[in-house]
Amino acid sequence: MANEKGIHAGHRQRMHERVQKYGLESLAEHEALEYLLYFTNAQKNTNPIAHALLEKFGDFAGVLEASEEDLCTVDGIGPASARLLHLLPQVAACYHRSRTKDRRRLKTVEQLGEYVMARYRGAQKEQVLLICMNRQRRITYTAWINRGGEDRVELPVREAIGQALRVRAESAVLCHNHPGGNALPSRQDLEATAELARGMATVGIELLDHIIVTDTEYTSLRQRCELPVLAAGGVRLMQLREDSDAPEKPEEDPG
Repeated sequence: MANEKGIHAGHRQRMHERVQKYGLESLAEHEALEYLLYFTNAQKNTNPIAHALLEKFGDFAGVLEASEEDLCTVDGIGPASARLLHLLPQVAACYHRSRTKDRRRLKTVEQLGEYVMARYRGAQKEQVLLICMNRQRRITYTAWINRGGEDRVELPVREAIGQALRVRAESAVLCHNHPGGNALPSRQDLEATAELARGMATVGIELLDHIIVTDTEYTSLRQRCELPVLAAGGVRLMQLREDSDAPEKPEEDPG
């Protein structure tokens, strides 16, 4: 038994040295899980636990996305280990959000897209984010204003306008995600965006963009020429033709 403990201790030390030298990405998925579980299991051999986790949840991402209750059904996983694994995607999201905070100005769609994708990292349900800015395009306030299911969320126009007014925003960006992987806007998305643009315009706030994100990409309605733009006599909606990269001639919105 003493010899087994010595072998196990030596294995842990070699794993620590490997991660210190080459990083966590140098490990296979089962080794990464085994290593992470060292921090909640001071003496236990975590290798068979890691394999059991992968067998039950499929891959590394599946393990981290599992609920704490489901994680605890795996032999060897207690509340502390379940909490550690479950929190890791949220820790990563906080880290990326902190790194991508632009303390200058978010002047381009690309800068906004990078910022927004970091905010949604790891999200598995549709959520609506409102970004408020001052005249210099600096972010002054952000708020999650609605949460929905895996494939649907209501875009709360009144709530968005109220929030922007309360923080005295001069411009705003609406964002929501499509966890299913399609970043293109739906007809409902376009209609809600038009309604929001009208409402914000009446209180002197410019809607700069509506950005839709997935895990791997984002779509800007401004870039697609599908963002409502103010014109004399009302709001008009510019849309791309399905068979062309050129925008259609804008038409007056009778609403």
